[in-house]
Amino acid sequence: MSGTQKPNLPRKPEKKVDPYSITGYLLAGMVLYGGLGWLIDEWAGTSNVFAPIGVIFGLAAGLYLTFRQVSVLERQEREALLRRRRALADEPEDAPEAPGPQQDSHDQNETQDR
Repeated sequence: MSGTQKPNLPRKPEKKVDPYSITGYLLAGMVLYGGLGWLIDEWAGTSNVFAPIGVIFGLAAGLYLTFRQVSVLERQEREALLRRRRALADEPEDAPEAPGPQQDSHDQNETQDR
């Protein structure tokens, strides 16, 4: 191992966006906060005032959690792209290049005769 190579450090496992978790966030938020609104309606003696407010709040909370999860995934993809760009930029420049057109021995002898 040469001195210029970096050791492989353990990385955090990357998160993935799961469509089931998005659905779960949205449904669970609406059911949970809608249920809490219904309980408040029953306790306060109102007729369906807080239940729809709870459902809308639960939907908003589910959307917030979904957008937060997607933004984490986007940031991880951006960081992975930057790591790949840095790795390409850090490659040694003295690496063997593709061979150019070679002269045959006859051409080399002509240049030496001059």
